[in-house]
Amino acid sequence: MKNKYNLRTILSGAILTACLAACDPLGMEPTTIVDEDRFWEDAQLSRSYVNQFYLFVPGATGDTFQMEQWSDNATGWLDTQRDTYRQIDFNLRHYDPLNTVSCFSWSNIWNDVYKRIRSANLGIERISGSQYLKENDRKQLLAECYFFRGWFYFELEKYYGGVPYVDKSLSIFDETMIPRSSREFIFDKILSDMDQATALFNESGNQSSYGMISADVATAIKSRVALYAACAAEASAKGLYGNDESGKLFAFSKPASDYYRLAFNAAGALVGKYSLERNYEDLFTSETSYKSTESIWPVMFNKNVARFNPTGKVGVGPDNGLYYGTDKKWGAEFGAFPTEDLVECYYQKDAADGKWKQWWKTSQARDMGITAGENGTYSGTSADYRRLLYTDRDERFYATVVYDGSYLSASDNRKDMYLIQTWIDNTTDQDELMDNSALHTGYRVTANMDAPGGRASSITGYYMRKYAHFDKYNDDGTLNREQRQTCYFHIRYAEVLLNYVEASIKLGEGDAESKLNEIRDRAGLDKFDAAVVGHDLWEEYQLQRRVEFAFEVPAQRYFDLLRWGEADGKSVIPELNRGPKTMRIFRKGQERPTDEAQTKNFKPGTPAEVGEEGYFVPKIETVILTYDNYQKKFDNARYYFVPFSESMISSYSGLVQNPGWTGFNYK
Repeated sequence: MKNKYNLRTILSGAILTACLAACDPLGMEPTTIVDEDRFWEDAQLSRSYVNQFYLFVPGATGDTFQMEQWSDNATGWLDTQRDTYRQIDFNLRHYDPLNTVSCFSWSNIWNDVYKRIRSANLGIERISGSQYLKENDRKQLLAECYFFRGWFYFELEKYYGGVPYVDKSLSIFDETMIPRSSREFIFDKILSDMDQATALFNESGNQSSYGMISADVATAIKSRVALYAACAAEASAKGLYGNDESGKLFAFSKPASDYYRLAFNAAGALVGKYSLERNYEDLFTSETSYKSTESIWPVMFNKNVARFNPTGKVGVGPDNGLYYGTDKKWGAEFGAFPTEDLVECYYQKDAADGKWKQWWKTSQARDMGITAGENGTYSGTSADYRRLLYTDRDERFYATVVYDGSYLSASDNRKDMYLIQTWIDNTTDQDELMDNSALHTGYRVTANMDAPGGRASSITGYYMRKYAHFDKYNDDGTLNREQRQTCYFHIRYAEVLLNYVEASIKLGEGDAESKLNEIRDRAGLDKFDAAVVGHDLWEEYQLQRRVEFAFEVPAQRYFDLLRWGEADGKSVIPELNRGPKTMRIFRKGQERPTDEAQTKNFKPGTPAEVGEEGYFVPKIETVILTYDNYQKKFDNARYYFVPFSESMISSYSGLVQNPGWTGFNYK
């Protein structure tokens, strides 16, 4: 029996120049339905079929930045109405044994991705032998199908490791209880698909348009996949996952160096072919960033398609809820807050010797009387803390983070309505609301300083700036939530350089330091000097990769920590096994007048000046939150991968559970 395709479903994700009628007025077969053979005979429909793959976004990486909250780059809030900003269950590994994906707060990637894999396999089968497509177009479409099949398997591998491998479009008559393939086999198949895609792209001779897959995209993604495979091979060599039935699925026969070589060669093939965008911030705010010299695979924004749109998030976008128009009031909302852990990775230029170093090592820190506490915390006092703490930072800091005293607006628009303040007035009695604090802090009750509640204002002292849509308030005071015509990147040239650096360091060859210095130079930094920063080139690479891609889509920090952790054979990942580090700034706020006439002109959240009632020199301190709801847990190697649910294990004959999860007591 022939399949029939619903064109309305297929074409909904495609960009077409013509519309189809809803039905045939003569009462014949609807024109939105076409049988399978006729479908593949139409070049435009074949193109639209492949276009649907571009709508896929890796899990938990959208405009709510869930995956960034899994890492030490960010923490969310506790509002029970918006699970996307409340990653408690995932961070504390509260898996449901009957439905493990329920803790993710996003769709079941297993089912979703396998449906897409089947679609890619079907595309490969039907396009390969097509006699109705021009040869160059046939190879172009086929290349895209191979690429996306590998891309989809890569998504599964990150969560499950080795998975059942299917390279044909299964029917209801095929055996579907397919055993898991080894992790090495899956990686090799993904890399093979990238190679096949690259070869077909080159054979087609077609020039890909912006946002479409190309030979360079496949090569760049190959460099990323190969690094993941290399780390997995290192974990195997260290025996991290054991040698039982599940552990054998994670064993590698090839050494990690083979995969580092693949990454080195793939990235190296693109080095010099692109260049870094001179202004880092333009990558995330310019409407023409998709055409940047750094752009390799941009994802185009379209205001008519509900996809990635931080600006459109009601009350929780990076620039939504932080503005107050001309009438300041309570109610600032956001979702994912940058941590002090991340902010401390942005170097500061020492005013005394001009060298770029960690902020607590600078002369500015000495001027604030900074002293070190336990677990890498610091404290000090200064009336001039804003200048001393936040001036002359890495340029990427200002493009990524909003901090106390900064403006969430374009550099030429410094209106009070765009001023962000996160300082805390804790001079009230223990159980009283801190009504004199800045408007953008999440701390409101002195008694709850160690356990901030469910407010959607920052508990870290910072907000996100990337992708911010400046000047959201219109002249008439209304809020503009229209999606911006900018883009984000699945991969850009900066990652190619950094992938090259990682492989170069691991192989002990190439010019890793000079390529890393290209990244530093774009950020306004000087050349790497181990004596100044106090660590080696490998640690510097990890730091630069972290700050380069912070708060981007797809997020990288979480899975970077996982792959580096397993490569080192770690059962505990310290960065993912504690609460976030935060910045607290204490200063006196102006008291609300008791006289009604004076109250009309009073602006809440205004800091007291020297000589005003209750003034004291501002104090700063970094604090690691110990409140349970903000903790992260990674104290066992089982957490490198999610478990299969008990219901899936019982219904899927022969499915082997992931290492460490068999017989595990979820309670």
